[in-house]
Amino acid sequence: MKKQALKLIGMVTMAIAFVCAPNFLKAKTADRVISIESLTKGDIVGGWQYIVEGAPEGYGTGLLMIVKQGEVYKVQVQINGSAINGENVVVKGKKIAFNLNVEGEKVNVALEMKGGKMTGTSNSPSNGTMNISGEKVISPQ
Repeated sequence: MKKQALKLIGMVTMAIAFVCAPNFLKAKTADRVISIESLTKGDIVGGWQYIVEGAPEGYGTGLLMIVKQGEVYKVQVQINGSAINGENVVVKGKKIAFNLNVEGEKVNVALEMKGGKMTGTSNSPSNGTMNISGEKVISPQ
């Protein structure tokens, strides 16, 4: 009698596991889908090809890389065969602001990203305010 009760309990436990497992896996898959959807072209994280109108020769185009590590955003501008790390990075929604040290000069950058497009300005003592535009070319995976 005891063996039959244990068999019955085992069968009921397995039946519950088979019934619940698809729902558990479905929930985990849905979590992943939500996470992947949050990394769409509308997100600021990724690689942005940009153009700076009126920039000095060699500084008019480049690639802006934005990553998020925990709650901290990091910026790197790849231009003219070198990389410049951004400082004092501040993100508010789809807007990002940071400073760059370009040939010893502080350049302030303020950008806004909307649906895979980027617009904004850079400001430096020697070049004044210049318009920046670009588009997302690398989405995080």
